[in-house]
Amino acid sequence: MGGIQTDETIGIILPASVYDRLADGRSQINVRAYQEAADQFNLTAAFFKVKDIKPGRTTISAWIKQENGYHQMTIPLPKVMYTRAFLSRRQQKFLTEKGVLFYNQKGFKHDKYRMHTMIEEDPALWHCLPRTERADRTTFHTMIRTYDSLILKPVDGSLGAGIMHVEKVSKNSWRVEFQMKRKQWETKTFQHEIPDVILKAFEARPYLIQEKILLATHEGRPFDLRVVVQRDHTGEWVLAGILCKVSPSTDQFITNISQGGDSLSFDEVLTNHPDLPLGQTRDVIEKTALQLARHIDRYARHIADIAFDLALDASGRVYFIESNFRGRYGNVRYKGKRLEEWKAKHTNPVGYGRFLYDQMQQP
Repeated sequence: MGGIQTDETIGIILPASVYDRLADGRSQINVRAYQEAADQFNLTAAFFKVKDIKPGRTTISAWIKQENGYHQMTIPLPKVMYTRAFLSRRQQKFLTEKGVLFYNQKGFKHDKYRMHTMIEEDPALWHCLPRTERADRTTFHTMIRTYDSLILKPVDGSLGAGIMHVEKVSKNSWRVEFQMKRKQWETKTFQHEIPDVILKAFEARPYLIQEKILLATHEGRPFDLRVVVQRDHTGEWVLAGILCKVSPSTDQFITNISQGGDSLSFDEVLTNHPDLPLGQTRDVIEKTALQLARHIDRYARHIADIAFDLALDASGRVYFIESNFRGRYGNVRYKGKRLEEWKAKHTNPVGYGRFLYDQMQQP
């Protein structure tokens, strides 16, 4: 069965790894999910990669589903493109000049501190912001005098790389926990002098210092949240899914999956939780995530997909930690609620492409 063929084509710019599987004729579950969404919204799905967009050329080579599978075809540039990869400035300029609406391009430079200060501009969001400062000797001393537990992390880091934990252990002494090798943690106790491991980190790259939130726990292990919000066929922001990232152990502060943390469904963690009612907690998370998305949307053109890392404390209060403009949804076959959320993360952005086409037809 071929995909629906219409005059309205949505270009879906795939990451290289996904594109290569499609081009090699191998089954790709992400592509199937996008194809189903395109069929649902009466769009022709055209799959290609970033390098296929050649400034100055008004056609593109794309894979389009036919009766007997996917075929590579040369087509006019689609008027609407959903990107899962980063476009160069030259490509963006060219597409804009040609009247192509492309969305989900990275909103702005990845900078955790800049994002925090930008959110801080909205007083309605102050309640979800842990205190955060740019790291230097002065702010470090100020923060350890104010808080008993702090997180230090690179402003442009990912996957937990470079993160450190500083904790007060007595009236005049603190302990820093840091990573020398992947998943290999060491500690150092200090009093007045800032340890070399911290100073060298500050000198090597920009860091921020953040008040550490005492996370809610699952079976004794701290967890935080990966919350995905997307635009859908209505053009509005909607909650697409909530995932719990659970620390590897009761005494480990980091929850990143790449650092040994577990990925569990929200329902699995919150059902029968002793402190956090499932429905009420979900409502608070959804409200906060949508507030954040609408605020960030003012500063970035045509973003349609934001993955927030949010903290949740034992009282149910939600805090913003950081965000990414393109979540990693993988190609794992989930079941039940997680399968529904995984499908929604592919359906919503394609639906937003349908919305943009409909907007073009408005007088």
